[in-house]
Amino acid sequence: MKMITELTENNLEEINKVLDEDGVIIFPTDTVYGIACNCYSIEGLKKIFSFKNRPLSKPINVLTNSIEKIEMVSNGLKEKERELIEKYLPGDLTIIVDKNENVPALLTANLKTIGVRIPNHEIALRILEKYPYPLATTSVNLAGSSPGIVVSDFLEEFKNKVDIIVDGGKSPIGLPSTIVKIENDSLKILREGNLKVE
Repeated sequence: MKMITELTENNLEEINKVLDEDGVIIFPTDTVYGIACNCYSIEGLKKIFSFKNRPLSKPINVLTNSIEKIEMVSNGLKEKERELIEKYLPGDLTIIVDKNENVPALLTANLKTIGVRIPNHEIALRILEKYPYPLATTSVNLAGSSPGIVVSDFLEEFKNKVDIIVDGGKSPIGLPSTIVKIENDSLKILREGNLKVE
């Protein structure tokens, strides 16, 4: 396991290589720390589910840096979904959209939808901009325990499992994102986080 405290160009290249080879990284976001792999990597996804003791019935969302990369996993964004993305992202809002056929069933627990988000965090965005695909990303914690907001929260548990940990200090928000879905033109709240629904 390599610990990175400063994102140099060489470190970003190394992160990309790890992600291309089915590896798993941990990095800070605006909400909590995320554990991530290439969203198309079945081997990487299996590792994340295993490392977290996460039930395979719980889908994993994706993080990326642009609407263009969101479109890589979505099956055509609805107008209201696009409005939400343009208004609230980057930020602590996850939007559930219809997925396309390229997205692994393992990632979405066989659901026809996928959660997408652009985090508002400089380190996360630099990693996501550099990598050509969205990252399957979920909070760093064992299933059922609190998400990590500083590296010391999860280091002992995950240091021998993942390939790279990027230490960016404390995640500023410290709460998971709010999750919403557009259903029949109305907004459905699936989880309320720091971003309040009103």
